[in-house]
Amino acid sequence: MDKVSILIIGRNEAANLPHLFESLKRLTYPRDSYEVIYVDDASGDNSPAIARSYGATVYCVKKRLGRGGIRNFALGKASYPIISWIDSDCEIIDKNWLQNMLKHLKGKVAGVSGNQLRPAGGISRLISYLPGMTVDVGKTRFASWAPTTSSLFRKSALLEVGGYRNDLVTAEDLEVCTRLADKGWKFVQTPQAQIIHHFRATVGGFIRQQWERGVFGAALKEGSDSTVYDRIFNAAWLVAALGSVALVIYPPLILVVLLAPALFYAGLEGFGIFPKVFYRYIQNERDITGALALVALNWMKNMALFGGMLHYQLGRLVGMKRRLLPEGQR
Repeated sequence: MDKVSILIIGRNEAANLPHLFESLKRLTYPRDSYEVIYVDDASGDNSPAIARSYGATVYCVKKRLGRGGIRNFALGKASYPIISWIDSDCEIIDKNWLQNMLKHLKGKVAGVSGNQLRPAGGISRLISYLPGMTVDVGKTRFASWAPTTSSLFRKSALLEVGGYRNDLVTAEDLEVCTRLADKGWKFVQTPQAQIIHHFRATVGGFIRQQWERGVFGAALKEGSDSTVYDRIFNAAWLVAALGSVALVIYPPLILVVLLAPALFYAGLEGFGIFPKVFYRYIQNERDITGALALVALNWMKNMALFGGMLHYQLGRLVGMKRRLLPEGQR
């Protein structure tokens, strides 16, 4: 039986950890074949005590490392050759979660991720409909990455490429998968290994998260012009800057600025059209009020993403020193 290190990282996750640890208790994988490690990123609540109460091995850092740094710290504490990541705001639904990922970890596959189901309700369920927020897998497939939200990795492969980037607080999983792919490693996504991801439950927290995604998305794309999308991404800040100037000259253009983010999205993986998402929500939920709220959330998401990207690119333009980690997190 393969030995697995289940790694959980968290910061101020006291409200979420009991749900995750209760779901871990339902796993059918032999208990003597896996360890559970919780690494706390300088929380101000009792997250470490909660993890200890469930029998996890707990490590705490006193100064915040950020997501890339804390993942590397956790990786160094793992005893076994196979690493399983599960975010602290998730619940595992599939009792065969580990087995259903392990069966795909063969050959040149470095990482496997499962299927993310929608939360029961509230803003978290709305967010799950937004483009790029969930990994919704209809059938087993090769993919460009395996999100660390819920995944299985070869520890040796991660170490081969030097682990995660310490200066990233988001998109660290996408970035490391890009480097792994450059080395010839592959990734699989499966409809099994189901989890529920409880997204940030406040609008403010969600906007901050998307701003960070914009900043780090721009940083990851910096200097890249290998595809049409990459060239568009690196030029987008200039379009935004020119558009802002044009608004001063011709204010009615504000309608375009307000409308476009509601119809289109630009995330770390590409561009798309929003109406099909709106239509799917109406089909599934039959809720006009919720659909209008979804449009508003999509607008806020894209304005925050683009704002973060523009912030990074304009800073680069005027020669500001780049700080990928906010002050106090370095």
